[in-house]
Amino acid sequence: MSRLSLSAGLFALAGFASAQGLLTAKNPAVLLDGVAAYVNTEMITIGEVMSEVRRSPWADTAPELREKRLRELYTATLNALVDRKLILAAARKSKMELQSWAVDNRIREIVANNFDGDQTKLHNLLADRKIAFEEWKKNIEEDLLITAMRYQQVEKRVAPTPSEVRAEYEANKGRYQTETATAVSMIILDPPEQAGDESVEARAAKVAEALKAGTSFASLAKTYSRDAKASEGGSWGKVNPEDVFRREIVETLAKLSPGETSPVVVLDGYGYIVRKDEQQDARPLTFEEAAPYVESHLRMRQAEKLYKEWTDRLRAESYIKVFELPTGK
Repeated sequence: MSRLSLSAGLFALAGFASAQGLLTAKNPAVLLDGVAAYVNTEMITIGEVMSEVRRSPWADTAPELREKRLRELYTATLNALVDRKLILAAARKSKMELQSWAVDNRIREIVANNFDGDQTKLHNLLADRKIAFEEWKKNIEEDLLITAMRYQQVEKRVAPTPSEVRAEYEANKGRYQTETATAVSMIILDPPEQAGDESVEARAAKVAEALKAGTSFASLAKTYSRDAKASEGGSWGKVNPEDVFRREIVETLAKLSPGETSPVVVLDGYGYIVRKDEQQDARPLTFEEAAPYVESHLRMRQAEKLYKEWTDRLRAESYIKVFELPTGK
């Protein structure tokens, strides 16, 4: 089967609304009408699942792994949609209701944060995607209900004890440590703008002579550098060089001891004079330093456990029928 046939088959199956039966007698494994699952009396279609899957970057996967990745995403997304149906059913059963102002406030937040406060932009986007505003609003209300239910059943019950925090720290001290960081200052020399201007190398030589004469790196950065850090004496603060600089600069920094300055490094016409101000190696955090991170880790782990136990109970109390994804063969 070609790499494209799976997704094409999925989208085609999502449109099979006129089939008379769910399974054929000849081949009970063949899915005819695009039903992905039943949850009690509600149906989840393949189209609904694929609508969510398409938002994931599965297409960025290597071609030979793409079909496998798509199927994994499909299964994970279907499970999440089943959980959503179960949680909403539990909310209805518990007679949980939201005040209308809660939904309106959430919509205002979305409009403010994502549409520059202009509700017309939201309506235009919904129209482009052929989604009715009331349908979208209902989804927002459902999201809030799920959040409220999850708080009651999970977050409210997560409470690592001090002894659990201490035990986790003692058992995994190597996990809790500072990051390696390097304090860096840099002078960046622009290429000559026109004939007759001093070359990068000539200006770099002047900087080197001034440094030998005792002029501070910071004052020279303010004089010669033309980047945004010049006014701060060329200081970049403490950074992880691999996250910030090009490979050539990282390699130059690696050769320097704290307090040393490099010769000029010319890249794409620009000159870079680099100083390693300080080297901070990783070290284990003390318990007092690590405690907030340890507690956060434990809260996440406990929340995952409680969520699984809760949704497992909901599944055990419900009728769920999941259909295998067709192979397209």
